[in-house]
Amino acid sequence: MNGPRREGATKNWMRQHPYLAVSLGYVVFLAVTTAVSLVYGSPDIAEMLLQALMYSLIYWLGAFFQSRRFSRTKKRLDEHGQSKVYIRYPDSRPGSLSGMWNQGIAAPGEGSMRFQPAVYDSLELSGRATDFVVQEVLPERRKVPRDERKYLWDFGFEVVTLLTDKGKVQLAASPETLDSLLELLASGPGRRLDQRVRGEDADGA
Repeated sequence: MNGPRREGATKNWMRQHPYLAVSLGYVVFLAVTTAVSLVYGSPDIAEMLLQALMYSLIYWLGAFFQSRRFSRTKKRLDEHGQSKVYIRYPDSRPGSLSGMWNQGIAAPGEGSMRFQPAVYDSLELSGRATDFVVQEVLPERRKVPRDERKYLWDFGFEVVTLLTDKGKVQLAASPETLDSLLELLASGPGRRLDQRVRGEDADGA
């Protein structure tokens, strides 16, 4: 029980402190590359330090641009009340594209959601948006297991099942995003958000 909770807490901390997480990752990366150079590489200290500097520069540039891209995308979504999510249709035929996770942007309303497919980390719009009327939010909320992660590129996401006017839809997002989405999706007339789908109970499932 403590293992999954500790892992979830670590991922939440990394999402909340991306720059600090990058810095810690850099320290670990530098220590590992330096140790490998000492053991297997040239004993020349100057050459070792130059290699470490080059690796560090490559690591920092990649991490810097990725972090900036994520931050810009999140800011753009937040300004429009939108969220990054994945959806799929679990009752579709085996092998159907509808049964695979589809990345996109969710624009929620009271008892409804518009899903716009999007590609790349920058969430460039792709294809036609779909409007869902949410009739019920099923109580089960769980982490996405490894064998169900095909085409779902983000870690730490959780999934819930929605009964909609277009059939059963599974919705995956970060725990924080699900918390805010479900409050709106279950707030339509005659709908109720079951306590069991709240984030604080997901790790205990």
